[in-house]
Amino acid sequence: MTQDRRLAAIMFTDVVGYTTMTQQNESIALRLLTQHRKVLRPIFANHRGREIKTMGDAFLIEFSSALEAVECAIEIQRTLHTIQKLRKKRLQIRIGIHVGDVVGREGDVYGDAVNIASRIERLAGGGDICISEQVYDQVRNKTPFRLSRLASQDLKNVAFPIDVYRVELPWMQHRIGSETGIGKHLVSVARKNQVRKKKIGRRTVGSIIRKLTMKDRIVMVKVTNDPEIPKALARFSEEVDYGRGETLHIVSAIETVSIVIDSTNLEKLGKIVPKKNILGVIPNLAEMVISFPEETIFAPGIVATISSELAKNEVNILEYFGSSPQSIVIIDQKDALKSYQLLQRLTSLGAAPEGPAP
Repeated sequence: MTQDRRLAAIMFTDVVGYTTMTQQNESIALRLLTQHRKVLRPIFANHRGREIKTMGDAFLIEFSSALEAVECAIEIQRTLHTIQKLRKKRLQIRIGIHVGDVVGREGDVYGDAVNIASRIERLAGGGDICISEQVYDQVRNKTPFRLSRLASQDLKNVAFPIDVYRVELPWMQHRIGSETGIGKHLVSVARKNQVRKKKIGRRTVGSIIRKLTMKDRIVMVKVTNDPEIPKALARFSEEVDYGRGETLHIVSAIETVSIVIDSTNLEKLGKIVPKKNILGVIPNLAEMVISFPEETIFAPGIVATISSELAKNEVNILEYFGSSPQSIVIIDQKDALKSYQLLQRLTSLGAAPEGPAP
């Protein structure tokens, strides 16, 4: 029996409410399922997805990259949304995507990555795309749609915690409800955001910061943006211990990629990313995480206020990540205490501090 181990992006899809549909009218349900498969299979092929198997109303698809999987999922949901508008037929699917090691055997795939993708798919509502944090790290700067972190969930039969994100598709923003509690929660947040009109100012930023945390011994690695780098980083992301709070942030530009990690993982990264791709390492950095209420994540002015507050006190910001409902600021380690004091004072007073921090 031959088998091979490889890194892959795994996608699960299934039709929402298909069992109920079958019980109500089996012939209509089977006809819709046939149409569903005819629509999806060409889209899988367009994005180099390999159909592993079907399971009733569900598909298991393998991709060579997380980005191809997410782009495929977006096209699927866009196409089905258009069909629903034209034909007025309700056929919604939910999609879950994870990236990790799989074992291929006799045309099938096995492993934790498959199990996790299956669990993530069940967190999605009709018309949704949910992705793991490992997928998020690879695509967050490469998709035009916002990625929202969902409320923490325990995935059945998954030993370690995994953050899950939802791709915010613009045609889904005005829906009234969803099949899952997570979907209802996100709709509630969206409604709060829609009614928020006032621009966030310096005083307001101070009053809505919920929590500040600081972490030192951070490094930033600059690498060339070659085609093999996403695969290497996907392998590295599997080595990061997120359960212990280890750091991994990735920013992709046209020619380079910035990787922010714990200094203790630098050697591990060096064994996975070829030395010829490494342009440089910036040591002695710190990571400041600023948490906000979810209803403020779209409010304008937060990033500008925090950046200007640090800059006027001569704090050098190397990277700024908007990872709602948090902002993650990468700074020189020597400025860590000063930066914390600046924002802590801002939080305590609900207003901007006067003058430089001591």
